[in-house]
Amino acid sequence: MILCDSNIFLIDRFFKRDEHYAVNRRFVETLPTLDAGIAIYNLFEICGIASFNLSPKELEQWFYHFDELFKVQVVYPKGLEQTLEKYFETLTPELFRLFGKRMTFVDAQMLSLAEEHRATHLVTWNKKDFEGRTKIAVMTPETFLAG
Repeated sequence: MILCDSNIFLIDRFFKRDEHYAVNRRFVETLPTLDAGIAIYNLFEICGIASFNLSPKELEQWFYHFDELFKVQVVYPKGLEQTLEKYFETLTPELFRLFGKRMTFVDAQMLSLAEEHRATHLVTWNKKDFEGRTKIAVMTPETFLAG
């Protein structure tokens, strides 16, 4: 699985003048041919950012139909069937392991989920936030497309 970070989708939807837009768009167009996903945490992050530009109805549609719009799966953490208390007992040490590598909360959640689901690639425009912190291949959309 290839886990994509939120910036890829934000650039595609809201930042058409971004210097990376053209290559980002080409990457988004390949998503239907890939086993690609977005962490539920990143989807919530996107919705928070998009709330400044979308109506509540548009935002709700974007959230509930994101997988259809971008042809990616929404990836959830494993173990959600346990109690919330037990889930956080398991998650907390993992997050602090990643905080020890100087990661933000959202980046740590994304990386934790990528490792939990054995992602082969993490695709992001913020490579520096993940490089040296995981064995997963970290690539920009541009380097991913270059093969």
